[in-house]
Amino acid sequence: MATKIILDSSKFKDERPFSERILETDDFLLIHFYLKQGQKIPMHTSPSLVLITVLEGKGRFFYGSEENFEDLDCGETIKYQPEEPHGFSALEDMVVQALVIPKPVKRVSIS
Repeated sequence: MATKIILDSSKFKDERPFSERILETDDFLLIHFYLKQGQKIPMHTSPSLVLITVLEGKGRFFYGSEENFEDLDCGETIKYQPEEPHGFSALEDMVVQALVIPKPVKRVSIS
């Protein structure tokens, strides 16, 4: 049965970014991140391919190091290869969708 997924502005948190696992299968993981302007997901790696799409707002997406980045607007996507260091910050309140393929065997560690 189809399920409608609605973005919810009440999920923005003043203290830190909020993440929500939307769908998890044996093959992939789909996550929504809610970041208020200035909040950041620090640099980290994943053993999987990661596709991140901006659903609302605008952000800065780092690759390799924080000196390398792309600014993305609503509707734009960035692809990170497995083990590629990456992170992002919100230039304005932002919701992003991360598709992680394949689903990591263990949770990704973000420090």
